[in-house]
Amino acid sequence: MRALMCWALVLLMPSAIFAADAPTGVIYATGSVYLDGSQLTNSAPVMVGAIIETKEVGVAHLDMSGSTAVIQSNAIVRFQAGGLSLDRGSVSMATGKSLSVYARDFQITPASSVWTQFEVTRSGGTIQIAARKGSVTIGCGIGAPTIIKEGQQITRADAQDCGLASKASSGAPPAAKTPILSSRIAEGAGLGAAAGLLGWTLSHNDDPVSPYKP
Repeated sequence: MRALMCWALVLLMPSAIFAADAPTGVIYATGSVYLDGSQLTNSAPVMVGAIIETKEVGVAHLDMSGSTAVIQSNAIVRFQAGGLSLDRGSVSMATGKSLSVYARDFQITPASSVWTQFEVTRSGGTIQIAARKGSVTIGCGIGAPTIIKEGQQITRADAQDCGLASKASSGAPPAAKTPILSSRIAEGAGLGAAAGLLGWTLSHNDDPVSPYKP
């Protein structure tokens, strides 16, 4: 009996490994679409950690359990367990599973578990977020998330630490330092000294240092 159980475990183990590595999505390619560096001709399963890249004439449709995403042309997206990480380009997400889109340090997530549609675009140093159906939240760091209601959109700087680090390091430029002799104080002091010297000279014109005596 013990030997029979061992053989049963050996036979079941490959099936368990295969189930653990089961695909979490299916991608459908239109035009030039690459999955982990290989060009797709039709469709393929997508595992967590996969990199999807669309070229100028490529669009990718990604179907997941209870969610779907459209990756527009000239985009790079990394597939994650909790959603998609957008490195470049634009992605449209429609989800009833509260999947997120990550862009730099921002996390864009549906505000509720109802069917939500939103778009995220990362291009030209900015991140644009638009809520098409339902509301989404934008989380970054430990602060309270920002809520974008249906039909609204916002733009954020594509900067490290959600742009807070760049704001903290940027300040008013240092005041220009004027040379001492050209400052108003030194200029006034110089004028006063010149006036004093002139007055002293005029007051002693009648008593020269070496008077002339016939």
